[in-house]
Amino acid sequence: MIYTADVLVIGGGGSGMSAAISAATSGASVIVLEKCPQVGGSTAMSVGSFTAANTSYQYRAGVNDSIDLFIEDMKVANGPFEARENTELRRVLAENAGPTVEWLSSIGVQFLGPTPEPPYEKPRMHNVLPNSKAYREALLRECKKRGVTIYTSMRVDQLLRNAAGEIIGAAANGQNYFGRRGVILATGDYSASTELKSQFVGEDAAKVPPVNPNNTGDGYYLGTEAGGVMMQMDRLYEGLRFAPSTRPDPIKMLPSVPGLTRLMRVVVERLPKNLLAYVIRGALTSWIGPNNTMYAAGAILVGPDGRRLANEDSDKVMARAVAATEANTGYMIFDAKVAKQFSAWPNPVSTFPGVAYAYVQDYKRFRPDVYHRAATLEDLAADLGMDPAALRATVQGWNGHVAAGADPEFGREHLGDGVTEGPFYALGPMNAYVTLADGGLAVDTRLRVTTADGEPIPGLWAAGSTGQGGLQLLNHGLHIGWAMISGRLAGRHVAQAQNRVDLKVAEAVTTR
Repeated sequence: MIYTADVLVIGGGGSGMSAAISAATSGASVIVLEKCPQVGGSTAMSVGSFTAANTSYQYRAGVNDSIDLFIEDMKVANGPFEARENTELRRVLAENAGPTVEWLSSIGVQFLGPTPEPPYEKPRMHNVLPNSKAYREALLRECKKRGVTIYTSMRVDQLLRNAAGEIIGAAANGQNYFGRRGVILATGDYSASTELKSQFVGEDAAKVPPVNPNNTGDGYYLGTEAGGVMMQMDRLYEGLRFAPSTRPDPIKMLPSVPGLTRLMRVVVERLPKNLLAYVIRGALTSWIGPNNTMYAAGAILVGPDGRRLANEDSDKVMARAVAATEANTGYMIFDAKVAKQFSAWPNPVSTFPGVAYAYVQDYKRFRPDVYHRAATLEDLAADLGMDPAALRATVQGWNGHVAAGADPEFGREHLGDGVTEGPFYALGPMNAYVTLADGGLAVDTRLRVTTADGEPIPGLWAAGSTGQGGLQLLNHGLHIGWAMISGRLAGRHVAQAQNRVDLKVAEAVTTR
């Protein structure tokens, strides 16, 4: 049997399904190959924020924004990475973010917002309701409505070419699939590829596990084998998260049904802010790690043995140190002074900007499994299952460094006031994860995969993280935005391309 369509999409996450829908609404037939048992990818596992300018949500909130202001704010957020920015793709993102929010709204996705997201001047963060699975459900419904054919549990082994060397399809599970007008790579990032992380970032980073274990960089290998090049492969989002809660998360449990989510948006928009913040604190404390400002105030990071692990000034250094422990486990240790400081505004332990803030007491209320308090360090160590003598020695050593004004052990610069006043506290266990990887294949503004010379590879496009193309995306809500935006654009462009495959060619390739 020959499987052919006008457009072949490899990957069924947010970017892949957006591409499929866009191609289908442009008049093309579409096949999607997803290697996992279900679609959704990292999009369905994300926080779900979508940052965009010039949306109807902004208009209703009285926010006067513009594309140029959006771009200027992205420059500020980039800081020293601005020199690496792909400015052409950034403008593509900025110009298409607002229309893409409106498109998602039209297919049943509801948002709360816009909310502020420093250092942006304008509120632009649109937070999906009730959770990020809403993207998956809405996109999947639309794929079915538009006649998109989706095959799951289909890992692609190689891309197929015609006699002219153009990409015309892919092989998966011993079967060939053809895209007459082109193939789109939308396989997510490489955060689960030990090989790519080791090659481009280092052995320590390669040991940090991914949030999404399915992001093994498939599209990167396929794209480079076809002549594409990888860009910006040296940057990972490495950090600490609390161990998963054993309690049900009511927000994650809410179903994504169009009528219900519309009602939910109306209700949420009318809830008093303090009540809304209380509801969301439960979600905040369920996974987001503590702010680094707690370390700057004097807290330290220790391993299961009670010994300090790393320079707490750096997220990635802490993540790599925790990942190197036998159990991928770390604990934040602090004293009564820090606990008091982070029990009220403006010092939250964790933050969902503009929506909710969680303080020390919220962890006692919502996550008693990661909240620990004791009158003495020895009692705290016992509660954590640590050697009391080791924790006592660690804290005494740290307090000595603070008194001397230098950290000879790890070179930390922001020392704070030490850990001196009881009662003493711990937050944890925390685990190290790579949330995202910012490298991607080089693409042009039409999302065509390009060679080292900048020439497009005939028949091959890329979207989402696979086609990030040197974009920095250094603030919340931009990765989701780029996934949907690039997917929509790639799908439209491929649907408009010329045919490269006929049935005779497909038959010849299939019978080789």
